[in-house]
Amino acid sequence: MDEIKGQIEALLHCRPKGLTLAELSNHSGVSSKGLLKRLLNELQEDYSERISGLKIINRDNHWRMTVKDEHIETVQEIARPEISKAVLETLAYIAHKKSIRQADVVRIRSNKAYGHINELLEKGFLEAKKDGASKKLCPTRKFYEYFKLTEDQSLE
Repeated sequence: MDEIKGQIEALLHCRPKGLTLAELSNHSGVSSKGLLKRLLNELQEDYSERISGLKIINRDNHWRMTVKDEHIETVQEIARPEISKAVLETLAYIAHKKSIRQADVVRIRSNKAYGHINELLEKGFLEAKKDGASKKLCPTRKFYEYFKLTEDQSLE
């Protein structure tokens, strides 16, 4: 069982966004969801008991490895997600407008903006709210904290 737990641990380490039970089952060869859950719970307990900077969590049915809360501040500076120049330009345009319809962003930034917007939503820099046939895009608190800005600060 330790070898399988090691495989699961390695899989979780390699996929920061996490893995579902089905994905873990597929990659580890463990077909029993019950056994897989038990091993995940054991791993989770192992990490909580040892002196480690990491923990294993289950959020939205995705198991993943993440930094323990007490170490977040320590790693925050170097753990910033890398953002390509094109995605950053799309984010800058949206942030400059503070609130803009997705259709307007795509009109200005081309249809590649759809992928940029999805990436920015996944990384938590934008939030999207339904606005007719389109979505209204706004920067999130994480955006302002990440770039050390205030919401009332002009981005010109």
